Order: sequence, then C-alpha cells, then structure tokens
Amino acid sequence: MNKTVNQIIFLFIIFISHEVTSQIKGSVFWDENGNGLKDKREKGIEGAIVSNGLEVVKTDKNGVFTLPIWEKARFITIYPGASQSAKTRYIKVDKSIKTYNFPIQKKEIKKEVSFIQVSDTETFEYKDWLNNLKSYSNSIDPDFIIHTGDICYESGMTWHADNMTTKTMNAPVYYCIGNHDLVKGNYGEEYFENKFGPGWYAFEEGKALFVITPMMGGDFKPGYTREEIGNWLQNLLDSYPKEMPKYFFNHDYLTNGDEFVFKINDNKEILLNNYNIKAWIYGHRHANITKLHGITNIKSYSTATAAKGGIDHSPSSFRVIKIDDAGSSSSDLVWTFVNDQLQIVSPHHDELHQHGKEHVHLSSNVYSSNSPIDSVKYKVYDEKGLTWKTYVKGSEMHHMTQRSDWNWEATFKPEIPNNNYELAIEAYLKNGKVLYDKQKFTIKPGGNKAFDNKWHNLAGNSAHDAVVNFNHTKDYVLEWVKNIGSNIYMSSPILHENHVFTASFDDGNAEKNYIVCFDTQSGQEVWRYQTRNGIKNQMVIARDILIATDMQGYTYALNTTSGHLVWEKDLKYNRLPGFISGLVTDGTMVFTGFGETLSAIEVETGKTTWINSDWTGGYGSTTTMTLTPEILITSANWGALYAHDKNTGELLWKRNDNGLRFRDGNILFKEDKLWIAENDGAKGTLHVLEPKTGESIKTIETHIENKSTTTPIVTPHSIYIAGSDPGIASYERTTGNLKWLFEVEPALFYTPQYYSDHQRSIETTPVLVGDQLLFGAMDGWLYKLDAITGKLIWKTNLGAPILTSAAVTKEGFFICDFAGNIYFFKNK
Repeated sequence: MNKTVNQIIFLFIIFISHEVTSQIKGSVFWDENGNGLKDKREKGIEGAIVSNGLEVVKTDKNGVFTLPIWEKARFITIYPGASQSAKTRYIKVDKSIKTYNFPIQKKEIKKEVSFIQVSDTETFEYKDWLNNLKSYSNSIDPDFIIHTGDICYESGMTWHADNMTTKTMNAPVYYCIGNHDLVKGNYGEEYFENKFGPGWYAFEEGKALFVITPMMGGDFKPGYTREEIGNWLQNLLDSYPKEMPKYFFNHDYLTNGDEFVFKINDNKEILLNNYNIKAWIYGHRHANITKLHGITNIKSYSTATAAKGGIDHSPSSFRVIKIDDAGSSSSDLVWTFVNDQLQIVSPHHDELHQHGKEHVHLSSNVYSSNSPIDSVKYKVYDEKGLTWKTYVKGSEMHHMTQRSDWNWEATFKPEIPNNNYELAIEAYLKNGKVLYDKQKFTIKPGGNKAFDNKWHNLAGNSAHDAVVNFNHTKDYVLEWVKNIGSNIYMSSPILHENHVFTASFDDGNAEKNYIVCFDTQSGQEVWRYQTRNGIKNQMVIARDILIATDMQGYTYALNTTSGHLVWEKDLKYNRLPGFISGLVTDGTMVFTGFGETLSAIEVETGKTTWINSDWTGGYGSTTTMTLTPEILITSANWGALYAHDKNTGELLWKRNDNGLRFRDGNILFKEDKLWIAENDGAKGTLHVLEPKTGESIKTIETHIENKSTTTPIVTPHSIYIAGSDPGIASYERTTGNLKWLFEVEPALFYTPQYYSDHQRSIETTPVLVGDQLLFGAMDGWLYKLDAITGKLIWKTNLGAPILTSAAVTKEGFFICDFAGNIYFFKNK
C-alpha cells in the first residue's frame, strides 16, 4: 500500500513539474522610479494584457500572468493600456528566462489621438521624404507612427531599422509585415522579427484599441497560418470590451463590402463589425483612397507611398489620422517633397481684374511637406507701398481664409479702382517658419464677351487630337481664378456654351468631392454637385449633359445648365485601386468603367448597352479612353491595351508586348492610326498601330521617359511628346530624328510610378495652338513654346503641380492646378 502511495505521489510531482515547465510566467508592474526593476514598494498591475502570439491573457491582482507554451511563440508581448507606457514592449522567448517582467510607467489618457501612417516606402536610401516626415511629426507631435508594410527585403528592413525608429523619429514607431517583407530564412517573417519584433500585436491609445495584423502571404511562406492569426485575433477581441472602438492595420485591405469578415478556416470566421471596428488602414496598392463602407460608417484608408509616385499616379504622400473623444476618425494626406511653397496667384504678376463693383479676389498657393500651415495673413498697401510711415499707421495684417490644403484667399475693397497697390503675404507654419511674398499690381476692370464653345472631351475631341486651328498671338493675363474647395487631379476643364466645369477629390475624408460649374465670363460659381467619392480624371459632355464617374464607380449625369441629376448608375466597381480612368463620348454614348465594369451607356437615358466580359483584373489606368469611328481603345496598367467594338463591346484585339503593358499615356487617333507613347525599359518608344487589328505599323525610339499621362501630338511634319522626364520633345515625323527638347523644372511632388529623384515631369496633354505649344507641368509652371524651334515664349508660376490639360478658346484658355484652382488666362 505504501509503495502504491509513493508511486502516486511521484507521478503527481512529475505532472506538476511538467505543468510548471510548460507554462511561461511573468509580471507587469508600475515602475515608479523608472529603473526597470520591480522594487518592493512597486505594485503589480491587475488586468494588464499579455500574449505569446496565440494566447492572450490578463494579469491577476498581483500583476502576474501565466501563458501556456506555444511551440511557435517567439515573443512575449505586452499590449499596453491607454494609461500605460512600456519601454519594453516585447521580450524574445528564451529558455534561460524564468520570468518575463514588464516595467510600466503611467501616462495621461488622451481624449484625442493622432498618428501618422506611412506605407510601401520600398527603399534602402535616405531621401527627402523622411526629412519631411520627421519635421512634420515634430510639428504635430503624434501619439505614434505606423508603417503598414513593404519595407522591402533585407536591405530595406535594415535601412528602416536604422533610420525610422522610435529614437530617430521622436515618437513610437510600429511596423506591419508586407508581402515583400516575407523573405528567405527559416520562415518568411524571421528577418522582420529580428529588426522590428512581433509581426502582430495591439495597444491602446485614448479610448481606442489599435490592432496590427500581418500579410497572410508574400514572396516567401510565413511561419504563421491564417488559422493561427485568426485564433489569436479572436482571443484578442475577447480580452477587450466589444464596444471599445477598434482600428486595424494591415498591409492590404480586407474587403470592399460592408462586412469586415476575417476568415479563420472553412468553418470559423470573425465578423469585425460586431466588435466596433472603426477603420481598416492599409497600403499595398500604392494608391490613395478613403472609402465609407455603406451604412456601417466603417472607413477604410488606403495610403500610397511617401517615398515615390504611386502605381495609379497617386502623389507621394503620408497620412495623418485623428481620432476624437468618441472614437471616430478623420484624416489628411501630406504630400511629400514639397519645399515650403508660397506663390501669389491673384493678383497675377502686375494685374488684378475686378469683376463686380466692390471687391477684388486675392489668392495664394501655400504648402509645406515639413509642417502644417497655421495661418496666412495679408496686407494691401497703396502705391507708396510699405514705408516707415505706412507701417506705423496700419501695420496690422488680415487673415486669409483656407480654401484647400494648398490655397488661401481673401477679398479686398479698393478705394481707388485704377490705383497702384502692393500685396504682402506672410504664411506662418506650425514649426515656427514664416514664408512671405510681395506683389505690386494695378486693378483693371474685368469682363469678357459671352463664350459659345464646345470642349467636351480631353483635348476637345474623342480622338484626343490636341490641335486647334487658330493662334494666340499675344501673351496671357489672368482674367479670374476661383478655388473649388479641395484638390483637382486629372479632371481637365471642359466647356459648354458659357460654362466651364471641373471636379475635385478628397482622399483624406471622402467628403469634399465636387463637380463645379463656373461662368466663363466672371468665374462666378453657377452650381455645385457633391459626389460620393473623388473624381480624378476626365469628365465629358454630350447632349447638354455632363457625365462623370467617381472612384467607387458611381456614374453621374448632370444637366449642364442647372446641375440637376439626370440619371445615376452604380457600375458595381467594388475593386481596388479606385476608378481613375478618363471617360470618352462620341456625343451619343459615353464609355466608362474598367475591366469587368467597362460599359457603354446611352447619354440621354442612362441605359447600359454593353458591359465588357472579355477581360478582368489589372491595376487601374490613368489613361483617358479613346474613340475611333468604330472602336473604343482602353487599357489596364500592368495589363494590356484593349480594342473593343464600340457598338457591341466585342474585344477585337489586345496588345501587352513591346512595353504596351506598362503604358501610362493616352492614345491619339489620327489619320486612321493609333499613336501611342510608352516607356519600354530605359528607352521611350512611340508606337503607331493599325486600329482594326492592333498590328504595328511603325515604332520610333524617343529616348524620353514616357511614364506620364500625356497624349502625343502629330502634325504633317512633326510629332510632339511630353514625358515624365525631362520635359517635351519634337521629332521629325518621317525619320523620327529629334528636332528639339525643352526641359521643365523638377516636379514639386512625384506622381509617375516609382519616381522620386528630381524628375521633370509633365502629366498633361499639351495643346498645339496654331504654331505654339501650351501646357502645364508638375513643377507648377505654365509654358508656351514655339512649336517649330522649341523656344520659350511665355511662362508663369502657379506654385502648385498642374495635372490638367488646357481647354482652349479663341479668347484664351482654362486650366486647373492641384491646389483646387481653376484659371482663365486671357489672350491680351
């Protein structure tokens, strides 16, 4: 009997011993003196949350936790509460460690939280975007910075681990695993873990929980499985109140729909809507878009790369997100590489035109990638200017009103209409820097005769033949400028009778998305229509109806006179990136959509006559579609060039060879040929194709980079091509020999894919006005060149990138800038 008892006791001891060794223990405590050690008077923290990457547990009343052994556990990680500051956030699992202790110091719980999201930097080189990020971060003092993946390979991760850290950025920095961060090793995330620690974790700030999740696949197989991440996520969510606001970070998006479902396996899933998810924040697509997911009020934020131009030509940028006391978010995009810009645009040079009897319009473009603009002030002096006496008599400056993230304006009532004045502007940056500019000007009466023009497509026609048969013989003077209230991208102005139209986008909050109609004579706003999401490319007009498609694939048909909705159609786009292509119309039908939503729609009725069923997939393309009498030409970036029968939708041919797969520019139809500029490797190429078959007729090496959204111009003797670097060139038509090259200035920020190195880009289609080329560039300048010699005739600085082409009349031209301004420049 005693022998049996002894055996039972022995087995019990072995069992207890095994249980002890199969558990991980530790503590979480208030480190009041900051020495990292648990002193006698320092208390443990009850309810602190700790994880091994699968199980998630809370500490007991003494601050002690116990975790089971998980064979894949590589870190023991604390998920700090809103009042907890953890210098040591994770400890690498090591058999020699007996207890895992986390010293915590108290911090104030924020009512409001702000953070900066950076994504897809994909670099191992130091460039100005990081200085912008540091300076901007120091200006706003965010609660943390999050990089949502594609740090990129071993070299990129090594560089970021040295240069973008909590220490170097003066703010907590967190990282997500992207597809290019899963690299060769014992398992895909091994190198990431060596540089940044755990690949999935959580923490609290303010009243919200922030959850970092990994990419489920990539260049190499990860060591984790979807089921393991899903089980960890469920354990995590069970550890927090369901009603607690939650923000999720991942390298890629989860859904385009209204239900945010994380699928664990074939039988188990998590509906994040049940846990008060507020937003899903991601990158991967190199594209900017903010989307509100149906009636759920859940947002998704897609952010392009701060380090270079986006795949869909989204500007180089990072995102600042603010969360209020109720847990709801708002955001602003910060465009990188912009060095402290201040440019007075009205008065322009030495003239200011007065429309109406009392006030005149003052406007300035102001932007900095290094700091928010705190305020902009102005003062108008009489013809004596700023002197010792005038400063004493009236030194106070007046505040300008912010109209967009890049534009500020005010009105001024002149005492003597024809007097000479001087405008002084000072812009105060939040980082303490002050920008200033002055402009002397004379006020002159404004006014034009009523227009009766038709500029209904890009370049004025569905073939995009940007040639007009009249001349502008004089220089230009600014007749008027008005701001739309948010940024304008590639929505080039269109004209109908005495109205001009353009559209805006808001990738920050998807709120300030407008189609706006202006009177061509005075610039007075006639009507405004708000769309669900931004319109980033070409609108068209047919039969007194304006048609536009927003980034979510909603198509709007508006009466050009009243702005009233004629019809609306949901293309069921439901894909990423957002819709960014330009529309085209033949006057009866309008062609819109992309891939499986590419559609032909009757202008007057909104009836869909055909939908593409021949090809799907591919990234969106910034090209505007082109029409021949019988064929629609469209494309998918990284996909192919496609030709459809415009009446039936039948796919006639496609080309994805010889660089045509990577083409960004628009196609010109002229002389029964298609003229297409693209960038085939290191050299630029112009293709001439037969429209009905797609067969190549001729190719010309241009040796100019053609990654921008421009259209060639063809004349009997010359071919003109504007490129992404270094400017615009003229070629002899028969031989292809270069006749001249005009170089523009470096871009203010970068839009062509992967550009970041002082490239001199043109993203607009130039217009040949008689024998002169008219265009805007990414450097913020407007240019007019002699088309024969390439010599500069006229130029003027707008102080903001120009991504729209001009709409030209005999009286002058209309054009927009990224700051949200639409201008009418009159031929003197």
